[in-house]
Amino acid sequence: MTTGDDSLLSELRDQLRFVPRDPVDFDRDDPETTAVKVRVLTAAATSFNILAVARFGGRSVPARQEGLVEQVVAATFQTFAGEEAHPSPFDKAAMLLRGITQGHPFVDGNKRTGFVTALSYLDLMGYELNPE
Repeated sequence: MTTGDDSLLSELRDQLRFVPRDPVDFDRDDPETTAVKVRVLTAAATSFNILAVARFGGRSVPARQEGLVEQVVAATFQTFAGEEAHPSPFDKAAMLLRGITQGHPFVDGNKRTGFVTALSYLDLMGYELNPE
């Protein structure tokens, strides 16, 4: 990938802006909402991967193992003794990026997918992604 590919990744994210059919309050951390967030972000990551590989090259095949994408996404929302392991939205975005890039749930395009998924999460949290 070249330096100009950064804007292409942002364009890709914009083409796939995920808006859940039923509104999800991404600020809530109850178990039911967390399960919905994991499903939405798993679907987003899978879709981003398919499109990133199609646009930039690589092998377009299913995830390396069933449930692996969901596993790396769910790790972002772990709690211990009622406390979030990654409390801020930026911590969570970093965990999504790290989980996908280092966990390699996809055969190809993990770095691209992790980056766009983290951006998408921040977008869902209401952060402006392309400040001018």
